[in-house]
Amino acid sequence: MLTAFIISVLGLAIEKAAKKAKQIKELNRKDAFFIALLCWILASLLGSLPYLFLPSVFSPIDAIFESISGYTTTGATIISDIEVLPHGLLFYRSFTQWLGGMGIILLAIAVLPKLSVGGMQLMSFEARGPKSERFTPQIADTAKKLWLIYVALSALLIVLLYFTGLSAFESITTTFSTISTGGFSIYNASIGAYGSTMVEFIVIIFMIIGGTNFLLLYLFFTGKFSKLLQSSEFRFFITLIIVFILVVSLDLRLREYPGYLEALKYASFQVVSLLTSTGFSSTDFGLWPEFAVFALLTVMFIGGCAGSTTGSIKVIRILVLLKKSIREINHLIMPKAVLPVRIDKKTVSEEVVSSVTSFFLLFIVILAISVFVILSVEDISILGALSACTATLGNVGPGFEEVGAATHYKFLSDFSKLWLCFLMLFGRLEIYTVLVFFTPLFWRK
Repeated sequence: MLTAFIISVLGLAIEKAAKKAKQIKELNRKDAFFIALLCWILASLLGSLPYLFLPSVFSPIDAIFESISGYTTTGATIISDIEVLPHGLLFYRSFTQWLGGMGIILLAIAVLPKLSVGGMQLMSFEARGPKSERFTPQIADTAKKLWLIYVALSALLIVLLYFTGLSAFESITTTFSTISTGGFSIYNASIGAYGSTMVEFIVIIFMIIGGTNFLLLYLFFTGKFSKLLQSSEFRFFITLIIVFILVVSLDLRLREYPGYLEALKYASFQVVSLLTSTGFSSTDFGLWPEFAVFALLTVMFIGGCAGSTTGSIKVIRILVLLKKSIREINHLIMPKAVLPVRIDKKTVSEEVVSSVTSFFLLFIVILAISVFVILSVEDISILGALSACTATLGNVGPGFEEVGAATHYKFLSDFSKLWLCFLMLFGRLEIYTVLVFFTPLFWRK
């Protein structure tokens, strides 16, 4: 209530000041970039206030880290013992992920129609993936339909989890972190604390739904079932899930678990959890054999579909890069042939192909620099530093070794925590929206 009062007073003061400003009919691209980044920074900073009211658990940096991790649906935490926190804060913590899943800006456009002016620019930066697409004439209408699907799926998941034996509180908080592919849990052992195969199965299904393009989900729920199955991105997404589950479960059967069904159960949950950048755990997967750990680290780089609540590089970009690589090989055989990159039988423009390639290179460069920085200031293993940076830049959450599923990020220095906070914002806003502020051209009139 105190946080709500502080933010309400601040919001009303800003609104009153803004009424005196000159009205504009359309936002330009610089305005849209600025608003997109500013909204996330302010939401994360103001969202840290409830944590600050527990100074015995959260320092100011820790509060900011937990808040940014929530709103960006990363799921990394600095809390060493989650279960000692009051239910009110645990509810709020999961709720920030539910809000961040669809996006604060998208929420504002849906709830406040007066912000629909210039909304397409904002949505183009908020929507995750190489391109943004709208399926209704008005951006506000688009946002409302997306939120309707999001709320309906959330309600369905709450009911399903409740009927598995979870309490109402457990069902709601788990739903918030599942459909948003966020990964915050109210228990130290995450989903493994429930000890229920049925709960894990339901969560797997909804993590996959959360990792699916919501535009495709809209078409699916409005009767256009074939659109989902015809999507190359969705088919590739499901193929990756199946292949990695089979590979990891086989390795676990040979080296970790005596029965294949047990190996398949744990492999299925962790592959889907990390591929969709959710970050839930049903067991301490950091103790698995090295091959399985490497496979899980690989899926952390991939992510889900564009237009979903997931993070990381995204399936569509991986698909474009693979097709581009095949084209370059074919060009060596037929140098004069015109070989366009096609997705769903549509030609992908060279501009988009170039953008995808640049994004991938930027992702790797930022990741490499970040690993170097963390290793230079922390006494941490290479895998620990690599997974920490991958987990935050990809909005995944847990990593391996020092930052694994059974541990936390609290031991890191304040400098490292702030650096990882920037990585979470970079990942949530898809790198370019943040990097543009570091270019001289942006600040020119």
